[in-house]
Amino acid sequence: MAIRVVLCDDHALIRAGIRGLLESAGMDVIAEAGDGREALRQVRARSPDIAIVDLSMPLLNGLEAIDRIAKSSPETRVVVLSMFDDEEYVRRAQDAGAWGYVVKDDASACLIDVITRVAKGERCLRCEPSVDDHPLSPREREVLQLIAEGKTNDEIAEVMSRSIHTVRNHRARLMRKLNVRTAAELVRVAESRGWIRLAAVGRKKP
Repeated sequence: MAIRVVLCDDHALIRAGIRGLLESAGMDVIAEAGDGREALRQVRARSPDIAIVDLSMPLLNGLEAIDRIAKSSPETRVVVLSMFDDEEYVRRAQDAGAWGYVVKDDASACLIDVITRVAKGERCLRCEPSVDDHPLSPREREVLQLIAEGKTNDEIAEVMSRSIHTVRNHRARLMRKLNVRTAAELVRVAESRGWIRLAAVGRKKP
């Protein structure tokens, strides 16, 4: 039987993309919601197996929606789909009752796997895409290129308009994925796999 999903995100284009991804994997998107209160209504009315919930939604924020879903519809397991790649948000989502957590940059690589595992009763609050099938997310590739150009965390944060904490998280994930300990090793491995482009001259040491 197909996994039944309610999809909750305030951006229609994101919902359309995620719906296509889920349906291509044989899952049944039975309802959508564009705000937190509608998310609660749809979950209570439809009793899905999985509710995909964005943390940033109008009328009722995602964390509060997760907490209410967990209490009022315990048969539905929540998977967070968020732009926030931050351990603090993961912890808060878990505390609210989430079973899974996927960063939007990693959705194409991780979301189907996380939903499948959560539907079977497994908690999956950190998913790392396969290095072979989906080496790096677009955001990670961007950070990697900037590291290879010798930019500091502060400079990367400024270029990407992200917090220094977010940049540090991306760097740490890159290190884990490539199983390296230094920026120099990171750049060397990434270059050998053709994941970055280095200028012929003028490159700083990472």
